[in-house]
Amino acid sequence: MNSRKKSEQKRKTESKWPKIIIVLCAVVAVAALGFVMFTLYGGSYERDEDTLFSVLQITDVHIVNDEKKDAKAFKTIDAMIEETRPDMIVVTGDITSEHDNLTAIKKFCEYIEKKKILWAFTFGNHDAEGVASKQEINDYLETLEYCIYERGDESITGMGHYYYTVRDENGGAVMSLIMMDSNMYPDESTGAEGYDKFHDDQVQWYRDTIKEIALTENGNETKVVPSLAFFHIPIYEFAQGYAQAKENGEIIGGWRFEKEYIPYEDDGMFEAMIEMGSTKGVFVGHDHMNNYSVNYKGIRLTYGNSCDHNIYFVPFRGGKLIEIKRDGSFTVAPVVRHRFTNTAVVGTAK
Repeated sequence: MNSRKKSEQKRKTESKWPKIIIVLCAVVAVAALGFVMFTLYGGSYERDEDTLFSVLQITDVHIVNDEKKDAKAFKTIDAMIEETRPDMIVVTGDITSEHDNLTAIKKFCEYIEKKKILWAFTFGNHDAEGVASKQEINDYLETLEYCIYERGDESITGMGHYYYTVRDENGGAVMSLIMMDSNMYPDESTGAEGYDKFHDDQVQWYRDTIKEIALTENGNETKVVPSLAFFHIPIYEFAQGYAQAKENGEIIGGWRFEKEYIPYEDDGMFEAMIEMGSTKGVFVGHDHMNNYSVNYKGIRLTYGNSCDHNIYFVPFRGGKLIEIKRDGSFTVAPVVRHRFTNTAVVGTAK
């Protein structure tokens, strides 16, 4: 073999090594991520015997009307449903932020309806920013077979105030799931910036609803049924609760990677929850980088795991699994889909 051929053969052999090293590094990285996923979040999910009802919270999906991009979100939801088999799904807002918002919302709804699982919806701040109004979206949602969304009292601010009561085998009320509209942005007349709050009439609706459920189920409006509240924008107390939990080393789980984008001023909703003594947990979305859970003054405050694949960077895409126990208590577990697989893992329930 002459020196020229030897040189070319050596060059070709050497040129393969960087590619081989890159491939090996990629394999190691994927394996490492998989190991971290299963180490942090556990393996296959098995429903506890004392679980009466399970809820999969999904939030901030952000459908963008692009087939390939939206398919990523649907694959994550597919994996979560396949793994957890929930009794109900609750979508806490921001299905989309597109200008053609109704097309995006219909795309998501047609997808989720095929699962034939009861599901609820609360408006996010982005859902009605496009060409379709909140009323138009409302009218569409109320036509769906498996969606339990209701317009609710037309005399109060917002749309989509309603509840669902979880019952045991004997028909007794164990837990009520309260859905509320946390609104969008402050009215210009307030001169405020940022995000809107619950209005006084919404806070009163909450109080009246807790009393109504107690009177219906227990014959006495003071004998409240335990409840969980679902809405999009975190209330003021999320920031306070996290700060206290961090100081005391009492964070239940999850991470805080950004500040809480809370309403422009306190609205009294949390105080109403304390006063009524019914709501034991609050579940929100909105801040995609946060997925923590803390106890604050007897109420558990939890961010859902964002399911956004298109708009924002999200460290752990997935959802939260809420297991309601027969005694009226509940646990929460993170559900995460590994970026490179079609399966989801469920963390330790706490």
